[in-house]
Amino acid sequence: MAEVNDTPAPAADAEAYTLDELREIYTEKGVEALDAGRLEATSPYTVGSFLSRLDVDGRREVLRLIPLEHTTSILSEMDAEDAADVVEAMREPRAVQILEELDPDDSADIFNEMEAADRERLLGKVDDETAATMRELISYGPDTAGGIMTTEIATARPSMTVIQTVRHIQRLNDELEHIFYVYVVDEENRLLGVVSMRDLVMHGPLDYLRDFMTRDLKGVCRVDMDQEQVARLMAELNLNAVPVVDADNRLVGMVTHDDVLDIVQSEATEDIQKLMGAGGDEAVNDPVFQSIRRRTPWLLINLVTAMIAGSVVYAFEDQISKMAILAACMPVVAGLSGNTGAQTLAILIRSIALGDIHSGEDRRVCIREMFKGLMNGLLIGLTAAVTVGALTGNPMISVVIFTAMVMAMCFAGMAGAFIPLMLNKLGFDPAQSSNIFLTASTDIFSFAVFLGLGSWILL
Repeated sequence: MAEVNDTPAPAADAEAYTLDELREIYTEKGVEALDAGRLEATSPYTVGSFLSRLDVDGRREVLRLIPLEHTTSILSEMDAEDAADVVEAMREPRAVQILEELDPDDSADIFNEMEAADRERLLGKVDDETAATMRELISYGPDTAGGIMTTEIATARPSMTVIQTVRHIQRLNDELEHIFYVYVVDEENRLLGVVSMRDLVMHGPLDYLRDFMTRDLKGVCRVDMDQEQVARLMAELNLNAVPVVDADNRLVGMVTHDDVLDIVQSEATEDIQKLMGAGGDEAVNDPVFQSIRRRTPWLLINLVTAMIAGSVVYAFEDQISKMAILAACMPVVAGLSGNTGAQTLAILIRSIALGDIHSGEDRRVCIREMFKGLMNGLLIGLTAAVTVGALTGNPMISVVIFTAMVMAMCFAGMAGAFIPLMLNKLGFDPAQSSNIFLTASTDIFSFAVFLGLGSWILL
């Protein structure tokens, strides 16, 4: 089985590949046409994006051309599931070497995605320190502060001077992924305060940390805090990193800004895909039958709701056959109400994710969105009524479409707020297929109102 090999460093003037170049060369000429020097000169993010589109064998073939140090950077940029597939397919010595070289949080993410047997096998092969760190990180939930933190942090005692602290950091330089802050701890590693790098520079070499460290810490996370809350906290406080402590206030790690960027991207992707009934972590290159299995349940639910909406239309079969204009205008009312609800739904899901809606505000939010739907309904309904009246010469159909449009869009505004709020209150992800339930409710309501009014007024 192929494995990653160390190769000579690239020439200083090696030209980096673009993502499009990598795709074109690999597709047309194969991995043999890729230049090792140019690959190493290419950013890890670009290579990682390219590898994510290949199967496991293709990823392994490309990584054979890249030195170990650059390979770890690339794997850290890849989706953890894809990176785990690559590592599992490597020969054991190389896989162990890579897992030991990776930053602890990246290595833990990969271990979390491995099959249980492979995870235990490789944990038994890495050095004891790495194994202990990995087991600790894996023990936390993958979507918690403990699951995304790094354990490589700069700490110091309050009795240390600035010059002692600087020399201490210099000795740790090769071990630390980021150095934004120095966390001040006691003998039992309990968090006492924090010193920024700016503080160190601005104070004299013989000043003690205890005299100027920040003791009022507002950005401290518990290991079990949800990762979305961590991201929100960092955004609110505008911090580059936040410390993570256990139940006894002992410092166990920190979450950095790059971890938060990954969270924001993954959560946004998950919400968008769930909104439409796809798997939250589904990707375009996933196995076909795996994608089908994830999508089918929600499509079946959609089928049921669509049939209910269809039954409403069928109930007015006689009325529609007597007046074809009802059939022509029905999609207009349903489409506008659906779009109104979708606009509200998008705003609500984002607001819930950002924590902008607080306890007890659900009713106020629903009423506000219903009022917005009403105002839009009056404007759009009047425009539609004038247009249809001019085309048909029948003022009564204008009355029907205006009234139905106002009622349907008013309902859609309320439904677009109520559905995600209710799902959130019940403990479900508000993004999980909200659009399916919204479309069903707005279709059923708009069909029933429009056809009911048409039957009453026109026939």
